[in-house]
Amino acid sequence: MGRKLEDIIADQPQNLVDSAKEIASKQLIHIHLIQLLEHIGTDAGCHIDNCTIDSLQRLKQLVESGGGKLRLHVDLPDGSHHGFKL
Repeated sequence: MGRKLEDIIADQPQNLVDSAKEIASKQLIHIHLIQLLEHIGTDAGCHIDNCTIDSLQRLKQLVESGGGKLRLHVDLPDGSHHGFKL
């Protein structure tokens, strides 16, 4: 039987694990931003600047270091609400 993902991750150097988590977090932010743009009817194919993703990632880290959670929430004029946890 194969090893569990948690065991494989535990065997890796911590700096590699931290780097992989940061990359995955940025990719998730990008995916969520695209989904949000689709929900609000904006061209989801437009380019989302890496600076935007980096800024949101830094803000997320600051909020989480204080024990909080960061969400991006949009209220549209039609009364619909869209958002996600960063």
